[in-house]
Amino acid sequence: MFQIDIDSQAVLTALARLQQATSNMSPAMANIAQALASESERQFQTETGPGGKWPDLRDTTKMLRERMGKWPGKKLQLSAGGLAASVQTGHDGQSAWIGSNKPYAAMHQFGGKTSPQSMIPNKAIPARPFLPFDATGTLSSNAQDTIMEIIQAHLESAINR
Repeated sequence: MFQIDIDSQAVLTALARLQQATSNMSPAMANIAQALASESERQFQTETGPGGKWPDLRDTTKMLRERMGKWPGKKLQLSAGGLAASVQTGHDGQSAWIGSNKPYAAMHQFGGKTSPQSMIPNKAIPARPFLPFDATGTLSSNAQDTIMEIIQAHLESAINR
């Protein structure tokens, strides 16, 4: 068995900084939470999710919205109290998260069938993922790339102090 002892103060200092930086990732996690929020905003604006363009609205939905003066418009409304405004993020020293407190958020994110008691009973609603991940938890490529850049910058900053 071979053993190599490192006798370089610069290398040992850099390794100590790296260890310290990874023990509290809170600054990076705050940036990641913000990046997730930015990606969600982009998805609302472009009407896309990790899998591409959102499905179109049904003709009946478009007609109803047109009568209400809300069509043409966004597929998911961007009102002050609506779904886009409900997106919340958070972080701690080891994780970052994003979500919504709206009861109908999961239906829009993942799709599904409405209940028999809803305004539109027993209707299939296609997924229109507004959060930067799909139903399997896979991040959008934009979010993934940004998160990797944030982590890399955090670690490089620790080493180069």
